[in-house]
Parts: sequence; C-alpha cells; structure tokens
Amino acid sequence: MPRRTVPEIASLVSQGMSTLDTTPFADLFAADAVYELPFLGQRVEGREAILARLAAGGTRAREIGVEKVQVKTTPAESGFTVELTVSGPAFSFPSSVGILTVSDGLITSYRDYPNVAGASAGARAVFDAFLAASVENRWDDLADLYAEDVVLEMPFTPAGVPRETKGREELRRRFRAAGPLRRIVGAENVVVHETKDPSVLVAEFDLRQELGGETFVASYVMVMTIKDGLITHSRDYADTAASAERIKRFTESSPAGSPAG
Repeated sequence: MPRRTVPEIASLVSQGMSTLDTTPFADLFAADAVYELPFLGQRVEGREAILARLAAGGTRAREIGVEKVQVKTTPAESGFTVELTVSGPAFSFPSSVGILTVSDGLITSYRDYPNVAGASAGARAVFDAFLAASVENRWDDLADLYAEDVVLEMPFTPAGVPRETKGREELRRRFRAAGPLRRIVGAENVVVHETKDPSVLVAEFDLRQELGGETFVASYVMVMTIKDGLITHSRDYADTAASAERIKRFTESSPAGSPAG
C-alpha cells in the first residue's frame, strides 16, 4: 500500500464521505484498524469489516434521502478530526464528529461520535421515503426501508389475518402479493409527531387508492421506531377491515375469483 501523509489521507476521507462512496477508503486503513462508536457502545475490528460498515452507512444515508454531505477535516496531533453535516429535501443537521489516528501512513483508529439527537431528522427522512415508495407503488423499495429483523404489528387486523409480521423478506412477500390488488394514487392529511425518543415518530395520513375501478381513502396511524436509517419496529393502525371487504368484493367479482389483469 502507498505510504500517504496525513493531509493526503484526510483529503481522501473527505472525498469518500462527501460522495457517500467508500472506494477512496480501500487502502487507507491498517489491517488491524479499529472503528468505534462510543455513544452506541459499538466496536468493529479489521479493515474489511470497517469498510463494510462504512459502505452500509453510505447505503442507509442514501435510502433516507441524504443528498449532500459537508465535510470538514482538521489536523490533530496524531491524525485528524472529521466533522459531517448531512442534508436532504426536508432536513439538515450536523451528523457526527470523528477522531482518526494515523500511523505509518495508515488509519489505525476511528472513533465516531454520531449526533444521536439528530436522529429525529433522520427518522422523518425515513418516513418520507416510506410514504414516497408507498404512493409510487415501489414495493421492493418500501421493503428495503425495514430492518432485516423488523417486527410489524397491526392491532386492528380482522380475524384470520396475522397481527404480527417478523422479518423484512416476509414483509416484501406481503407487499408484492398485495400490490396487484390495488394501486395507491396519493397521500393526504399527512401529520408527523415527534416524540421524546428521537428514534420514534408517530405519523397520521390517508392513502387514496384504486381497486377495480373504485377509488377509496384509507386512514392510517403508525408508530415507527427507526434506527441506523431503517425501520426496526412499527405498530400500524388502519381501517383494515374496510379495505379487506373491498378486496373480497373485488376478487369475488373478477373472473376465476382473481384480480382482473
């Protein structure tokens, strides 16, 4: 690996973070480097694991709507600090400050301190992405907003319908199955409430939908927990009985008892 100076390393880190691309980081970390997030009690060891973690962070940032990252680096005694400010269509906030230690031309330690309070803006961005994917009927994109081990509760479901769904892929299967039955055409009366926990928000909204030539509006209230840019838990309250009745009438009236087209 090339032996780089601290300013050269800081420039490459700034380039990668500003573009949410870890490619410039590929040969910047020592093989036994350590990445720590003290506020979260997390520690990652080894170059490949660190690069994978940073790449996942970039992916999550794009998923929640981050469009711009401002990066400021400042030389320090044994390395440099890096300060990040992220922004998107509906938010802008300082997201983290990191302290990087450099030895023999390689990063040996990266201590990352995220703005936990800024999670409320990040949570809102995830909800905005959720609503956009729903209205545009992008079911795979919608599923990708949920954590792999997400738990989704639907307390108002009618008898015979599961009130709890576990796992992103099961949600993806259900989204794909329901997608052909009806089309969402718009969202109305959207109100988002912040809570004392910045990772939790409560959203009220109506979805205008089309089914078998009939247009109807269904109301929803969702209590979402969002961490690291993904929905980890959600309680969804909706008039599911009314929607289920419409779907039942439609499928019974379609040829062979299935959705036309």
